[in-house]
Amino acid sequence: MRLDQELHRLLFDHDCVIVPGWGGFLAQYRPARLDANRQLIHPPGKEVGFNRHLLRNDGLLTDHIAQRDGIGFASANALIDKEVADWRDQLTRTGRLEVPRIGIFYRDHQQNLQFDPDDRANFLKEAFGLAPVSAIPVGRVQVEPKVIPLPTPMPVVRTPEEPVVRSRPWSVAAAVALLLMGGGALAYFGFLAKDGAAFGFRPAATYTPGPEPVQATPAHTAGFSLPDDLFGIRTLPLSDNDSVMLTVDLGSAPADTTAVAVSSPVAMRLRYHVVGGCFAQPENADRLLQELRNKGYKANRLPQYGELHPVAFASFADRQEALDLLADIRRTGTGQAWLLVR
Repeated sequence: MRLDQELHRLLFDHDCVIVPGWGGFLAQYRPARLDANRQLIHPPGKEVGFNRHLLRNDGLLTDHIAQRDGIGFASANALIDKEVADWRDQLTRTGRLEVPRIGIFYRDHQQNLQFDPDDRANFLKEAFGLAPVSAIPVGRVQVEPKVIPLPTPMPVVRTPEEPVVRSRPWSVAAAVALLLMGGGALAYFGFLAKDGAAFGFRPAATYTPGPEPVQATPAHTAGFSLPDDLFGIRTLPLSDNDSVMLTVDLGSAPADTTAVAVSSPVAMRLRYHVVGGCFAQPENADRLLQELRNKGYKANRLPQYGELHPVAFASFADRQEALDLLADIRRTGTGQAWLLVR
């Protein structure tokens, strides 16, 4: 079995593929970039990284091999274990392991496992078939600005100004008119101050506030009170020893109840999840979640596991219900799924 071929196929559709007992391969989006040293523009793609701590079998690779070869889950796991054992043997003997179209594994001077991805591999479907293009720098031509001489300004010839003859008779007349108007105004106000009373002119009256009125102290009035032990519609006197009666509604007596609040049963824990995908980017997980819900599944996002975001077709409290849905998905070919128990 060529395990590298299965990894290459799965990394086009999934952001994380775990090889049990070896580690997890993570595909992350990489935008287009410029290689100035080689003068190349690389198209966008998905780079492959490796995490040696992801050793737990999530069932994706095993389920893919089991469906391809038509064998059981345990038999597919045995094939993967054999391939991983061959990888470890080659790495121990030669100190180097090359996985075609994936990358190269080696050990550093501290015997730690290192991984170099294959730069030629691109797992982004939208960029399939795109090759790097040449980036030849274009020289810039410096254009010297042209200096245009300004025209010589014409000389300004000033002519001598003629003296202006100002006439002053109007200013004398204006001064006389102002004096006459001021004298008339003074005479008018003096007449009002001295003899204006004969013609009915009086100064404006001003308001002077008087002393505050003394309020009479009200006589003591008995207050109206309701008894605490009466209920229903009653006719009561307005005050003690009063002939005026008042009809009031005192309401009804509080009902005596022995009802006991019953708490709602605790919801059963959903431990069995039919997982449809596991992604390193949350945007891809949201996209699969919406697709499954559009198909009618009760899909949900499971809690993040490390750097991964799993998406489930549905979650159940009963294991048999989860197995029935898993078998239905495999029979109809809706998608790849596996069972996760938490």
